Amino acid sequence: MILTDFENRIQVTMKLNDRDSKRMDRSINDIASLTGMRAQEVLDFIIFGAEGELKSLHESYDWEVFRKKIVLRLRPQRQGEG
Repeated sequence: MILTDFENRIQVTMKLNDRDSKRMDRSINDIASLTGMRAQEVLDFIIFGAEGELKSLHESYDWEVFRKKIVLRLRPQRQGEG
């Protein structure tokens, strides 16, 4: 399996296999597009600020829940939202 440079960075930094590195890349790009952040900023946040979400991902392997949790933490709350 051939990985992009960013997927390689994810793999090395997070110690993931090829398949999970590709999945994390897709998740990071989805999160970036929903939050208006760059992919590298999202990766940095996940590495340094999302230990709980990563632990839950490793336990459940539910990528959709992982993405939703990260987006909720990164997206600025609009007035009137909890």
